[in-house]
Amino acid sequence: MKLALTQPLSYKDTQLTELELDYGNLTGNDLIMAEGNYRKADPDGQLFGSYHMLYIAARACHVTAETLKGLCAKDYMRVINSAYSFFGDMASEVSVPEITDD
Repeated sequence: MKLALTQPLSYKDTQLTELELDYGNLTGNDLIMAEGNYRKADPDGQLFGSYHMLYIAARACHVTAETLKGLCAKDYMRVINSAYSFFGDMASEVSVPEITDD
């Protein structure tokens, strides 16, 4: 998914005007690496909180979480919400067995 930025983001001597968030091609290893980087930054932080989603989004667009922290607040929240939406979409695909008293 392409996300047009409301304000350019400085990255490696360039100004990004959009981010390509490729959640569909993330692997289990990407999620493990994102969690590891998140845990280094915030050892006591809550998994699947907004800060953890930052690290997942960073993996999805191939930049560092530190780079994404430089986004304006509106773009930052749009990136975080895109990560939550990705997991929300996955949750709707999971079928939960019905529990009965039998």
